[in-house]
Amino acid sequence: MRAFFGHGGRLAAALPGFESRAEQAALALEVADAFERGEHLLAEAGTGVGKTLAYLIPALDSGKRVVVATATKALQEQLLTKDVPTAAAALGREVDVAVLKGRQNYLCRRSLQGLQLLGGAAGALFTSAEDAREFEHLRDWTETTETGDRAELDFEPRHTLWAELAVGPDRCAGRRCPFHGACFSERARERAQEAELVVANHALYFADLALRGKTGDGLGVLPDHDAVVFDEAHRLEESASAWFGGRVSLGSLRQLLRDVERACREAGSAVPARALEQIDRRGEELLAGLDPGRGRRRLTEADAEAATAPAASLAGALVQLAEALRGGGEDLDRLGRRALGTVDDLDECLAVGGDDSVSWAEQGALAWAPVDVSGRLREALWEREVVSILVSATLAPRFLRTRLGLDEAREVSLDSPFDYREQALLYVPRSFPEPRAPGYDARVADEVAALCRLSGGRALVLTTSYRALDELAERAAPRIPHPVLVQGDAPRERLLERFRDEVDSVLIATQTFWQGVDVQGDSLSLLVIDKLPFSAPGDPLYEARCERIAGAGGDWFAGYALPSAILQLRQGFGRLIRGHSDRGVVAILDPRLRTRAYGRRFLEALPPAPLVGELDSVAGFLGARASAAG
Repeated sequence: MRAFFGHGGRLAAALPGFESRAEQAALALEVADAFERGEHLLAEAGTGVGKTLAYLIPALDSGKRVVVATATKALQEQLLTKDVPTAAAALGREVDVAVLKGRQNYLCRRSLQGLQLLGGAAGALFTSAEDAREFEHLRDWTETTETGDRAELDFEPRHTLWAELAVGPDRCAGRRCPFHGACFSERARERAQEAELVVANHALYFADLALRGKTGDGLGVLPDHDAVVFDEAHRLEESASAWFGGRVSLGSLRQLLRDVERACREAGSAVPARALEQIDRRGEELLAGLDPGRGRRRLTEADAEAATAPAASLAGALVQLAEALRGGGEDLDRLGRRALGTVDDLDECLAVGGDDSVSWAEQGALAWAPVDVSGRLREALWEREVVSILVSATLAPRFLRTRLGLDEAREVSLDSPFDYREQALLYVPRSFPEPRAPGYDARVADEVAALCRLSGGRALVLTTSYRALDELAERAAPRIPHPVLVQGDAPRERLLERFRDEVDSVLIATQTFWQGVDVQGDSLSLLVIDKLPFSAPGDPLYEARCERIAGAGGDWFAGYALPSAILQLRQGFGRLIRGHSDRGVVAILDPRLRTRAYGRRFLEALPPAPLVGELDSVAGFLGARASAAG
């Protein structure tokens, strides 16, 4: 590893401008040692360490087959276009790498043929005229693509259209499909079987674990491998909860009905119209009765009791559909099993009152998730002979070790090589109202507008909720004399592309923009965070986890709520300084950092940037006059 990461080493020869970093070399040594010893590793590596090369080179040099599982498409793209080619150049050889995605990302030739035979462009099975028009726009691509991967498209197709074209996990005929030999999804899997390095995402990795557990023969979606690297591992609990849980939505019910209708037409069978109509009507009735309007609402025993009759009617209609399809051929039998599986999911969603899982309603759907995934992960993942390397800039090893059930693992924490005392300033205004105080939203808008004038735009504003996003877009944007981009106005990557290109622009965003955003240089000199990112009160999964800790005699705030918020704040903070030449201000508009005892915990967890409380200090750091804010 020293030969790769040291001064004048192989990376220096392969990568122009490479700077040897002691932290990167130390991480690479830890990863190489974990591979050699067959030990799990929890590795926290601060922003700027260069963690991807620090695990890629040991992985490729180990002689093992390795899967890298990420949480975001952006990191997958970075691995393929930047980091793997760099590692290959340093190794002095070709690297056989493959990307594997879930089936729903690939065009299905059989589905495409079915649409064409049934009138496709005429809209025979499309739910809207927009779908039919978009299908015409896609037609050339469907005839010329060599991968069938929707990532090739220069726009995001409508969900209802892509659901008709994709390889649905519940309707794939596998080896019995007449297009099996030319299947895009199967080609990707075969390609992955030959690769030394496979890039996937967290969800696909959990799908692989589930399939191996069901088949009992060790065969899964991914090829057999010796080690897995979970990058962005701070999101692993979230990914596991989603996978181990389930949901029933009006969209999924209607997709089942469309699949049944199409399969019946293709088979020349009678469409069970009465059962389909009953499922649609009963599903809409059930979900409308529990719909919270916005956000999530935890289901209670009273909710489950009130839903008993409509749920029973929906379940009965699904069973009736399964019976009508039975014996009609492999495709119809498969759809019947899918209908019965929906009944099981519905039962899980309405099985409220226990301590092990939590259920909730959201717009157009019911869902459930396990409260604690540690036992499931311990059995399915950590006790296997596959070495697991968990890496993140904000891993919080001791906290996540408990949350993930990873009892036996080495830990390493490496600081960022950036000089935050010189490169950054932390601004927490004095005499600011607390988030629940009257007038807080208006004051935040005032402060954001003033800060953006001081910085000349070049700002990323992160909010902790969509409500706050809407408030800021309405109150602050008209007062900012620079282009203002708002999440939702365009796809995520398109917004980031504009933000980088339009140097004086301001981007107001929430949720996914707290992580995975890498903007270096002049386009980002100011990062504003509206308040400390505690989870919203009433979020069902958050609430249930806190209750579980309290029920076991623990401190839910110190044991879960606080470290979760600290981890999220560190993720947000990390968006600002992305290179040694970057310089800027992080403004956190929440006085609780100064006034509450736990504020010190947040400050101690952040990089050591100087703390100030006046706009004059911000103006001086940014090289602007304080009067510019007036």
